[in-house]
Amino acid sequence: MAQIDRVPSGGDRGQMILLMGVVLAVMFVALALLVNAAIYTDNVATRGGDPAGEALEYQNGVVDSTAGLLAEENDGGATAGEVEPAIGNVSEHHRRYHLRRGAAAETSVDTVNEGLFINESDAIGFANWDVSADSAREFDMTLDTGGMSEGNETSFYIDLGTEQLEVNKTSGNLVIEGGSENVECTADADGDVEFNVSSELLGGDPCEFGWSAFDGGGIGIRNGENGAGSYALTVDTDDSVGQPPDSKPVIYDVDLTFRITTPELRYERSVTVTPEGADA
Repeated sequence: MAQIDRVPSGGDRGQMILLMGVVLAVMFVALALLVNAAIYTDNVATRGGDPAGEALEYQNGVVDSTAGLLAEENDGGATAGEVEPAIGNVSEHHRRYHLRRGAAAETSVDTVNEGLFINESDAIGFANWDVSADSAREFDMTLDTGGMSEGNETSFYIDLGTEQLEVNKTSGNLVIEGGSENVECTADADGDVEFNVSSELLGGDPCEFGWSAFDGGGIGIRNGENGAGSYALTVDTDDSVGQPPDSKPVIYDVDLTFRITTPELRYERSVTVTPEGADA
């Protein structure tokens, strides 16, 4: 005898529709919870998930803005009296931004260290000069070996505190000798040769004579008439005696102190800021 399936009544269909509606509602609630969790996680990640995140964001913002400001001001030569008000404007801008987010912040300028940017360009024979400096950076030379005479009697000297480097052209080579490590470095004397003094690189190769040992004292060039080419460096000094003709006042670095209070913490830290692009 053939089996006859019973057709669902209207009540059964209603129960199925109701059940499907409940399932869909649960799915939508679960989806909403997942979306909210993703948004919350993104917000926490953006804010660092750390009570110190607001303080570090304020500090980094002021540091970056101040570094850019110093680089811009140094292009034309700058003094402490010129940059201090500008740093105040920078910190005030960031202070107001974070105040709207519930953080009380301030930046104080502790010290503005003035210096000199010293350079000569396309010279056949360097100037002789010497300054007293607490530190120096970005001492880069492009030595024109074609404009230098051969022989040990035609050396010029770079003074670095208590140490010195002797530079000469001998037997077709550019030779660097001396320093605290008493090294001898050579490069082919073929046209221009790059000598990065502060990075201790001659022609792109290491020449580790001990620049890191320079932490103050006299820095300068002697017997410069035997040199040729171009060079530039920045020194932390207020010494205006014996400087070469091409020099200008700049800001070497500034010392800032940050203080910030949020509902979660009180934060204070001192930071030294160098001009943007400078090798600290």
